[in-house]
Amino acid sequence: MRSGTTPRSNRRGLASLTLALVCLTHPLAAQGLHGRLQLQDIYATESSRSLAAQIGLPRRNDRTGELRLAWSPHLGAWRFDAAYVVGFIWGDGPSYSPLASLSAAPPLTWWNLSNQFVAQKHLIATQRIDRLSIAYTATHVVLKLGRQALTWGAGIIFHPMDLFDPFAPDAIDTEYKPGTDMLYGQYLFDDGSDLQAVIVPRPAQEGGGLAVNASSFALHYHGSIGPYQTTLLVARDRGDVVAGLGFNGTLGGASWNAEIVPTFVHSAGTYTSLLFNLSDADTLWAHDVTGFAEYFRNGFGVSSRYYLLSQLPAPLVDRLQRGQVFTTGRDYLALGAQLQLTALLQFSPTLISNLDDHSLYALAEATYSLSDNLNLVIGAQLPMGPARTEFGGLPVLQPAAPYLEQPSRLYIALRRYF
Repeated sequence: MRSGTTPRSNRRGLASLTLALVCLTHPLAAQGLHGRLQLQDIYATESSRSLAAQIGLPRRNDRTGELRLAWSPHLGAWRFDAAYVVGFIWGDGPSYSPLASLSAAPPLTWWNLSNQFVAQKHLIATQRIDRLSIAYTATHVVLKLGRQALTWGAGIIFHPMDLFDPFAPDAIDTEYKPGTDMLYGQYLFDDGSDLQAVIVPRPAQEGGGLAVNASSFALHYHGSIGPYQTTLLVARDRGDVVAGLGFNGTLGGASWNAEIVPTFVHSAGTYTSLLFNLSDADTLWAHDVTGFAEYFRNGFGVSSRYYLLSQLPAPLVDRLQRGQVFTTGRDYLALGAQLQLTALLQFSPTLISNLDDHSLYALAEATYSLSDNLNLVIGAQLPMGPARTEFGGLPVLQPAAPYLEQPSRLYIALRRYF
C-alpha cells in the first residue's frame, strides 16, 4: 500500500457513513426521524490494592453524552433502517484501560463505520453508524441485509445462546443493542414456528479481507414440541462449531427457560454452557412485582477457586475479547426483581453470586418518569468479596496485589426521547 493512501475498508466505511448522514439529514427524513438524547454522570471507585490505584486512578468520574438519530421509512414490503450515534466521554475514563494487557480484540463486524474525531487525555468523542439495512417482508419470508441487531436465547442476565454482541450483566444502558453487519433470512411456517439463517462476514483483523474462520454462519429454529416451546441452534462461529437446545414452559403461574449450548472448539475440546431461569409476576403490598432466579454455568469459565488472569485458558480469553462471555468463573446464580413502586417510579435490584468463590455483585437501578418522554435513571453497582475472587479482585501476574477489580459505581442519567 502506498504511503498516504486510505485503506479500502476505511474508504468503504467513510462512504457508508456519509451516505447514512445524507439520508438522516435530508428534509424528507424529518417526517420519520426519532431518537434519544442521554446525559450521564458515572462515579467509580476501587480499593488501594487495585490495578487502578497503582496508576493513580482508584477513583474516577466521567460525564458522558450521546445523541442517537434513527430513521425507518417503509414502502410496501420494503423497509430501510438507519441510525447515527454521536457521543463523548469526558473525565478520567479515557486515561484508564484495565484490559490493555490483553491482545487487541478482533473486529466484531465487517465495515468500520465508527470515527473518533476527538482523542485527548480526558476527552474522547466518537460517531458511528449503528443501523444501516434494507429489508423485504412477505407473508412467509423476511430478508434483511446490512447493519442490524439480532438477539437469540432466553437469558435474563446471562446469554449463552446469543452469539452477536450480547449485553454484559453489568451493562448500564441496554436499550439499544450494537448493530452487526449481516445477511438475515427468516421463513415463517403456518404453524407459528420459524427458521432463521444468518451470515455474518468479518475480516480476521481490522482493515483485512474477509476470512471464513473470522465469520459466522448460523441456523436458528423456533417451534414447539407438545406443550414446550423449543429452540434449536447450529452455527459455525469464528471457526468453532456451536450447537444449542432450548426449552421453555410454565410452572404454575411462573415461566421457565432452559438452555444447553455446547461449543466444539477446534483443537481444544468441547465447552458446554447451561442456563436455567424462572420468572413470575405477582402483586406485593399493592405493587406489581416481577421476580426471577437464573442459574448459569459458564462452560469456558475456570472452576478453581483461585487463579491468575494471566493463566486464563485461550478459549475463554477469546470470548472475553469479543464480548460473548463476561465472567471468568464457572457457576453463577442471579436473583432479581422489577418493582413498580408508583405509576412513575420503577426499581430493579439484582444480586449475582459466583458460586465457586462466593463473591457477590449487587446492582440496583431506579427509573423515574419526569414526563412522557423524559426519564431520570439512578443506579449503583457494588462488587463484594475478598481478594483473589472474581468480584473482590483477581491477581494479574502473581497471587498478590495489584488486582484487577470490578469498580463500585454510582451513576445518574437523563434520557430524552423524541
